[in-house]
Amino acid sequence: MADSVCFIPPKPSTFVIDSACLVTISACVKMENDWKALRDKYLKDRIEDQINWYNRKSSENKRWYHRLRLIVIASGALIPLLIGYANGPWEHLKYIAGILGAAVAIAEGILSLKRYRELWSAYRLSAERLIRERWLYENGATAAYASGDAAAFRRFVLQAEQIMSSENEEWIKFIKQDDKVSEASPKGEASR
Repeated sequence: MADSVCFIPPKPSTFVIDSACLVTISACVKMENDWKALRDKYLKDRIEDQINWYNRKSSENKRWYHRLRLIVIASGALIPLLIGYANGPWEHLKYIAGILGAAVAIAEGILSLKRYRELWSAYRLSAERLIRERWLYENGATAAYASGDAAAFRRFVLQAEQIMSSENEEWIKFIKQDDKVSEASPKGEASR
C-alpha cells in the first residue's frame, strides 16, 4: 500500500489508491510522508553509504597502486646504477641490486594479482555514477525524476540499484576471468 500512488477521484474528500480502495486525505498524506521518510532513509543509509564505500575503496586501491608502481620504477631505475658501481670496494652493491630486482618482481606480482588499478577505476566509476544519478534525482533533471513523487523515487531506486548491481556483476566477471587464467596456466605448463 505504501508504494501506491494517490490521485483525486470525482469526490473531492477522498483519494483512490491503485483504483481499488478509497482512503481519506489524511491517510494519503500519511502515505506521502511515509515514502518521503523512506526516500530520506534510502538516500542516507544506502546511497551515501555506498558512495562513501566506493570512494574509500577507490582511494585505498589508488594508494596501493601508486606505492607499488613507485617501488617498481625506483627499484628498476636503481638496479643498473648499482650494477655499474658494483666493482672493487663497492662489490656489495650487487647484492642490493639483487634485492631491488626481487622487490620489482614481488611488486609486479602483487599488482597483477590484486589489480589495484582496475579496482581503483571501477570503484571510482561506480561512485561517480551514483553521485550523478543522485543529483539528477534530487534536482528533477530528467523527465523520469521531474515529478518528484513516489514514482520518481521508485525509478531512482531502480536506477541506483542497477548501478550497484552492474558493479557487482563486473566484479564477479573479473573474479571468474582471474580464476580461468589461474586454472589455464598450470595445465598449459604441464603439457609442455
